[in-house]
Amino acid sequence: MRCVGPCFAWSMLKQWNIVGAKGGTTRLSFIERLRNPADTRSWTHFHRQYGELLLGYARRLGAPHDIAEDVVQEVEMYLFRSIGTFRRRERKGSFRAYLRSSVVHALERRAQKKSRQEAVLDPHVFDALAKSDVAEDPQWKREEYLHRIRVATREIASEFAPATVEAFRMYVLCNRPVTETADLLGMSRESVYQAKSRVLKRLKEHVRSMDSAI
Repeated sequence: MRCVGPCFAWSMLKQWNIVGAKGGTTRLSFIERLRNPADTRSWTHFHRQYGELLLGYARRLGAPHDIAEDVVQEVEMYLFRSIGTFRRRERKGSFRAYLRSSVVHALERRAQKKSRQEAVLDPHVFDALAKSDVAEDPQWKREEYLHRIRVATREIASEFAPATVEAFRMYVLCNRPVTETADLLGMSRESVYQAKSRVLKRLKEHVRSMDSAI
């Protein structure tokens, strides 16, 4: 299921009482597996799960898509080289805070290189972000919640019929009108409403029960 992003209104998350879900943490066992550079399975999992989060955050900070993709690659390469020295702090979410900081610093370096500076990348903004705490960054908070929704919808998709999932994707995640969704899928409007209700209920349950796997 895609389309969770700009078209997925923040107000809708609040309305559905999903915004209040706590941000995730990362299992220490997963971090330990990443310390092994030969563990390609764990690194593939990292890119699949965290790459999307980092890309979305960089985009929220004003980076064009191509620069955001470069930043994700840079952060992943840096992490690959430095994960051996990472020490998880007592505070919950320190690994994610570490990733968030890496994105900010990568964008800050680009903004400060005058020969390559993009008009949308203001070095003063990134300097301020670099000095702030992750808890004080609303852009990170929003992207992390949206990321959890993206992951959760993928994880519960197999529990429903394909038509139910597609109706939810089109009507809820892509914000298409119910009549258009129903017509394209050859179902009634009531069926679309039922798909939204069923998937959304399960989604809320899953988001609240999600552990550090993402």
